[in-house]
Amino acid sequence: MAEKPGVTILDRDRCDGGYTLYSSRMTEIAHLIDIDGREAHRWAYEQGETWHYAEMLPDGRLLAIVKEVEGRCPGMLLELDWDSKLLWKADVAAHHDLDRLASGNTLVVCRDYVENPAIREGRIKSDAILELAPGGAVAWEWHLDQHVAEIASLVPLDFPRPDYDWAHTNTVEALPDTPTAARDARFRAGNVLFSGRHIDTIGVIDRATGEVVWAWGPGEIDKQHMPTMLPNGHILIFDNGCEAKRSRIVELDPLAGQIVWQFVADPPESFFPHSRRASERLPNGITFIPESNTGRLFEVTPAGEIVWEFLNPDLLPKGTRQPLYRALRYPRPRVEPLLAPTLRAGSDA
Repeated sequence: MAEKPGVTILDRDRCDGGYTLYSSRMTEIAHLIDIDGREAHRWAYEQGETWHYAEMLPDGRLLAIVKEVEGRCPGMLLELDWDSKLLWKADVAAHHDLDRLASGNTLVVCRDYVENPAIREGRIKSDAILELAPGGAVAWEWHLDQHVAEIASLVPLDFPRPDYDWAHTNTVEALPDTPTAARDARFRAGNVLFSGRHIDTIGVIDRATGEVVWAWGPGEIDKQHMPTMLPNGHILIFDNGCEAKRSRIVELDPLAGQIVWQFVADPPESFFPHSRRASERLPNGITFIPESNTGRLFEVTPAGEIVWEFLNPDLLPKGTRQPLYRALRYPRPRVEPLLAPTLRAGSDA
């Protein structure tokens, strides 16, 4: 029998206290819950394919990825308003990640089926990053297989590669302005951070030239997810640790190439989500960790103490928790103005 769902650990004095957005893998619904696990809002839009990932925009709109699955689903990107009305749809081979830019354009990871004997003989599954304008026009595009030589010059990778899905890109993020950007132009705001899970590599693309100008990872991380640039200029990474059969969260100083903090469970093998996963550094220094395969979300202090835990109440037919891909945390000042009309309507009922 599945463990009792909902909030199982709650240290109000030390946890973040914000709202969490999650979407179960077998649904077309995104839930926004408060720190007590109560649903504050939901978005739903049925179109026949489950959502892979959803992200809330500042005004309460929702972006959702319907993942491309070879031979079954061509993929799409949906934008819904607060009331789940469809505002925009892009029929692209989307998968894993997106980033809405300040310009209103959207970066999205897409499948790219190519032939490139430098990587592997025959047809291979590769990836492209598209920048889509609000109307769906492609404003910028970048194809990973065209940058093999650049990546191989920066990190120790052997070619050809064994996998049909040779890189499996699972992250795209436009870099913010940080102290690292001030010290090194490779990390300037607007350049693009990506993650190739099957090549154990994260990298930075120069937005102007398309060149991969920085990369790191082989021998240090293993089948990672969701590198994200922190305000201090470091990079937070979920290291799945598939070979060692133990996962960890690491904070990397990219200029020094050194890990300056990590979360490892006690015992280490008790935390091993071998696929998916994410991590997010919250404003109070807490790290938010979706242990996605098990439908578990939790927060840890810098010392590694768990101060909040939530178990997904959405169940599979056999009674186990539905998995997630990612979950995101939003601060109360950002969410509560969006909820105010709903709260007022409830008080007037």
